[in-house]
Amino acid sequence: MTLAFGAACPGQTFSDETAAAGLTCTHVWNFTVDTQMMAAGGAVGDFNRDGHQDLFVLGGWGNPDRLFINNGDGTFTESGAAWGVNRQHLGLAVAVGDFDRDGWLDLYVTSEASGVDSANALYRNNGNGTFTDVAAAAGVDRPSLGLSGGWGAAFGDFDLDGHLDLAVADWLNPATGNRLFRNNGNGTFTDVTAAATGTALAARQGFSPRFCDMDGDGWPDLLWVSDFGRSAYLVNNGDGTFTESTEASGTGLDGNGMGTSIGDFNGDGRPDWFVSSLYSLNPQPNQPGTGNMLYINKGSHVYCESGVAAGVVDGGWGWGSVAVDFDHDGRVDIAHTNGWPDPEFAMDQTRVFRNTTVGGVVSFEQIAPGCGVTHTGQGRGMLNFDYDGDGAQDVVIFTNDGDLVLYRTQPPAGTHWLRLFFSTRGVPGLAPDGYGVHVTATTGGVAQHRWVCGGSNFLSQSELSAHFGLGASSVVDELRVRWPDGREHVWTSVAADRTVTIPVCVADFNHDGVVNVSDIFAFLTAWFAGGGDVDLSGTSAVPDIFAFLARWFAGC
Repeated sequence: MTLAFGAACPGQTFSDETAAAGLTCTHVWNFTVDTQMMAAGGAVGDFNRDGHQDLFVLGGWGNPDRLFINNGDGTFTESGAAWGVNRQHLGLAVAVGDFDRDGWLDLYVTSEASGVDSANALYRNNGNGTFTDVAAAAGVDRPSLGLSGGWGAAFGDFDLDGHLDLAVADWLNPATGNRLFRNNGNGTFTDVTAAATGTALAARQGFSPRFCDMDGDGWPDLLWVSDFGRSAYLVNNGDGTFTESTEASGTGLDGNGMGTSIGDFNGDGRPDWFVSSLYSLNPQPNQPGTGNMLYINKGSHVYCESGVAAGVVDGGWGWGSVAVDFDHDGRVDIAHTNGWPDPEFAMDQTRVFRNTTVGGVVSFEQIAPGCGVTHTGQGRGMLNFDYDGDGAQDVVIFTNDGDLVLYRTQPPAGTHWLRLFFSTRGVPGLAPDGYGVHVTATTGGVAQHRWVCGGSNFLSQSELSAHFGLGASSVVDELRVRWPDGREHVWTSVAADRTVTIPVCVADFNHDGVVNVSDIFAFLTAWFAGGGDVDLSGTSAVPDIFAFLARWFAGC
């Protein structure tokens, strides 16, 4: 049922489609473990590579984890047992990434150590509809030497060797639980926490780590959202180490950092940083009530905190957050969920902050209840994905000791979009699935920027895409993709209203890692069948042949 209340909603609406999609799922917590009050999360990914985003959900103490396979018709089928991931444990967080570069998305799941079967899991996707837990063999089954197995987790290629490394944040025992693992490229990881970060993470009660290149030098920096005023900003030095620059950067001002999102909120081409936190007019010990923080990137790792000025500071007891253009007007919006059992926060309203920035002066308005987002439960994790393939980014809220909620987004009529995924198959030096890619879409002289960072929104991870709202424009004038190794590819007159997977090496059409004559035959076969839209014009035509041959003769 869609709920929208006149002028309070500027155009887009949200409808609760949980039951219709077949996503009936309840998180159950263990009342004897206090930290479980903060749990509930999941992640999305195309685990069977059929072009549709699937959903993995943590069940909590009372229910097994579940894997909902997307049927491609707006519904899901629960298949956790068949895939071998229906473990019952005190699940905390999920990260998604192809850690072994075999072309299939894997899962990393953190777990509370006081539960039964509580070691962290690294589920390797076997490519046949099953997963195998290889965490122990990989060396990441228990990153903590204390009682907790870690909270948030994030994949990212911090050393640019083409293999996804792993960050694990631990709220309970940060000195032993906050961990940075380097991927050795052979199915195992090495703990490089001390060598790479020194003691920068030792006292950070971590919730939400994320790798993202914040200054455009190509090297993913490390953002470590943490509770109790200890969020950290670590600059990648490009030599396998990081420099802790929280104070110098003007970040780390959040009193109780929980969730995190990255987006260019003021349209200046730099990635800004949103951190959800606790807002209260009645501060308590360890709860200063500072509210959400919006760190506007000024370049060279310097930020201006603008949460109050932008209108996003009051989010109640904030948790998971996402940054996406819900109304397709070309500006990145913010949504975050919230709640806590205390009377002041027990009925917290999930926030949807619509971006109303004009002329670079960042501003937002809260539109959630008027547009149909009426969730007032104990929200924790949150993610965005296009579950039904209509081009709009939908939202999942994971509720602590309650039901999952799926909100379907309906943008204003007449608006357009472009959704991009990325393939680095056959190119060993680039991380899988576009991790680290920077995309710029220019229409009518206005450039929009997106970064494929992966990472934790708070115990959850969104789809690995770059999504653009294009307003009334049905064509992107210029699309520019910058890969982590510095190479750039540019297309012009790109047709909108579709989902496209962009390969780093167009000439390697059969994805065997070698550019040769067989790729020409593979391309021509696809072209005669109506595929082979190399120039992204939206049709397969003669210009695609010339575009492909130009890339083939160039070697990639």
